[in-house]
Amino acid sequence: MMTWWQGTRLVATRGIAETLRSRAFRIVTALLFIAAVAAVTLPHLLGAGTTSSTLATVGAAPSDLVTALDAAGSSAGFSVEYVARDDAAAVQDAVRTGDATVGLAGRTLYTPARQGGSFPVLLSQTLVSLQREQFLADAGLGPEQVARLQAIRPPDQIAVGKVQDEGRAGLGFAVGIALYLALTFAGSAIATTVATEKSSRISEVLLAVLRPSQVLVGTVLAVGTTTLAQIVVAAAPVAAARGVSGGIELPAETAGDLALAVVWFALGFVLYAVAFAAAAALVDKVTDVQSVVMPITLVMVLSYFGGIFIATRTADDVWSVVISMFPLSAPVAMPIRWASGEVPVYQLVIAMLLTAGTAALMVRLGAAFYRRALLITGHRVKLTEVVRRERAA
Repeated sequence: MMTWWQGTRLVATRGIAETLRSRAFRIVTALLFIAAVAAVTLPHLLGAGTTSSTLATVGAAPSDLVTALDAAGSSAGFSVEYVARDDAAAVQDAVRTGDATVGLAGRTLYTPARQGGSFPVLLSQTLVSLQREQFLADAGLGPEQVARLQAIRPPDQIAVGKVQDEGRAGLGFAVGIALYLALTFAGSAIATTVATEKSSRISEVLLAVLRPSQVLVGTVLAVGTTTLAQIVVAAAPVAAARGVSGGIELPAETAGDLALAVVWFALGFVLYAVAFAAAAALVDKVTDVQSVVMPITLVMVLSYFGGIFIATRTADDVWSVVISMFPLSAPVAMPIRWASGEVPVYQLVIAMLLTAGTAALMVRLGAAFYRRALLITGHRVKLTEVVRRERAA
């Protein structure tokens, strides 16, 4: 006679095999991978190449101006092309027709009426700097003194945001969204699987040789494994981009934040997966699944929007603390708030313990409802009917 774990593993293995053979699973996984690759590569492809500007001047451009602009371009990642025209009218015409980005004739700068960009500003600053150097030299200052004046650094600038690390906060925001989507897809998949097996009477065959808890846990494990595999497939391009030259620069805390994200996914998955499975066991037709799981989905949606609009505020805001520690919303909200770098460790630990305890309670209650509801066929089961049977048992 097989043990409890052997029976659970049998159900999980069967579920994984059927999911992997499913065309829908393959299509969704492929789309996730393509979307991840596009998210990583498109920004680089669209921004690839060196920005180029064209300067039209009367005659050849002054050598000192060319030297200054080329030096600025090599450090800032842009290039400048120089075209010569016979007079100011020809320079102006070159800018008007688009043959030149900017035109310079004596002390007059010609720029496009609509799309000047930043190059005209840079050119103006360079001209002023060169003229200042000439004035200083005419005033009797030597080359070293002029160089020292030009080398004066502006004040250091420090960008101040609502969080310690904007990049890490952005990653936490993305993790929160990814966890919400993963839990939503996994919950829907579990509910559909349970409803399909009940309506097709497959669950009756399984219950003839297995315990209801084995069928429940095995189904949850199967869907959880395949969902986690899809997450890994989607995250692979991002991880690859981190290791290649020119890839995305991720914060140093990325590894720890992603590890916590996996823990939160596990806790949130157990919390909601059992609820989805128990709710789906109430239906007699697969078409009724969405209506019966609507309350659970609504709780997840409210938790998601709470995490987005509340947990992204100041980390010590009272509502941010509440929603990131409340068990039903913590799996989505806490990763977002934690990435701000301003959350005390004790709050993270308390949130995890509360979520784990709620998940354990949900497993116990969900298994009881699942066991009773799965054995009632022929009509859609009301929650009160399951409660009465549970009390009578």
